[in-house]
Amino acid sequence: MSKAYKGGDFEREICKRLSMWWTGGERDDVFWRSSQSGGRATQRAKSGRTTYGSYGDIAAVDPIGEPLLKLFTIELKRGSSYGSPADLIDTSPTDAVRPFEAAINQAISSHEEAGSYGWMIIARRDHRVAMVYLDPVAVMRFSDWKNVSRCPCTKFDLFINQPKGKGPSRVRVRFAALPLDTFLERVDPKEITQMRL
Repeated sequence: MSKAYKGGDFEREICKRLSMWWTGGERDDVFWRSSQSGGRATQRAKSGRTTYGSYGDIAAVDPIGEPLLKLFTIELKRGSSYGSPADLIDTSPTDAVRPFEAAINQAISSHEEAGSYGWMIIARRDHRVAMVYLDPVAVMRFSDWKNVSRCPCTKFDLFINQPKGKGPSRVRVRFAALPLDTFLERVDPKEITQMRL
């Protein structure tokens, strides 16, 4: 199975899962893949133009899903080639941008272009469960944020490399990581719809 097919299949699966979670199991068509997986918005942003609803890998094709994307701009990663946070801790120092650093840099850029409150990466490595990596600033918006970030959950506080020309060569990032199933169980979509963002 090709990497592109595997990634596209994963994107469709996650869009349906998020839609079912968002609607209490009633609909699977609220979220779908954004135009060119956010590439159109990225290209337009280079010339200072905005692109409504096209940031990150997931778009709300029904307006009822917009509150989730105001809270998080979501990037999706499938396959082991994207690495994991452990790759940023147990490897030798380097100035190169490692795959997981590239994923974080992309998520942060998409979130900044979209003007969302925070960023999220949903990733699944080969033969592993899907994980959620998310901006702790956004997690703190939940009334019971301690429940969202309790075990199993890991918090990371790291310096990551940035691509050349993107500001300082290293920046500090903080994020939480937990299984996607756990996130969906602990977070009530109704709370997100009631947030003022």
